[in-house]
Amino acid sequence: MKFSYDFKVSSQEVDLNGIASATAVMRYMQETANLGHEDFGPTMDELRVSGKAFILSRAALDIYKPLYAQDKITVTSWLSDARGYGYNRSTVIERNGEKIAAMIAFWGAIDIEKRQPIRVEEIKLGFGTDEEKLEIISPMRFRSNGIEMNELGDYKVVYGDCDQNIHLNNTNYPRVFLGFIPNMLGKRVTHLSINYQHEARLGASFRVLVLKMTAQCSLRRCLTTETSALKQE
Repeated sequence: MKFSYDFKVSSQEVDLNGIASATAVMRYMQETANLGHEDFGPTMDELRVSGKAFILSRAALDIYKPLYAQDKITVTSWLSDARGYGYNRSTVIERNGEKIAAMIAFWGAIDIEKRQPIRVEEIKLGFGTDEEKLEIISPMRFRSNGIEMNELGDYKVVYGDCDQNIHLNNTNYPRVFLGFIPNMLGKRVTHLSINYQHEARLGASFRVLVLKMTAQCSLRRCLTTETSALKQE
């Protein structure tokens, strides 16, 4: 089942180029999914009370055109598949009927106390799936292990980065990464792929590494033995 919601782009979510940041685009998409859960259940709070939570494993985002402050947009989100231990969610942003951005995301669910994955049958959803699948350019899977990278610096997770799970919110990873690119003036993110392997808890520090600072950048997060990667083209 598809769920749609209308937003007006906030002037607080545009960057130095006057366009909505990649983090803002992801937030509108994820908020639409959350609002669908609010309407049809279960809500995120109901899940948390029951000792369960959704976690984002992978995301691939295409941004075709920039969004500007006060733009009126319609965001549509739906589950295209739910089986085993995973949920495939598709989301599209439209402005005046024109597709502006699209994202495919693979989610899982965990038992919060045991920190173990749980099967989709253990969460009763108040809505069904829609088999329509998006075709996007950004890859859902990519590898960064074994590739030589240069270190850009360290980052420490602080209060403003975190959500109720007390870790770096998944929509904040693009903001963190882009903060290490020397000059984003006149540039914008068009394709983004993120592979979330481990969480970054409040107070944790990690290194940011880059493959090359040309048309493609890669981020690698290192928390002792924990790694994840993000790609911008």
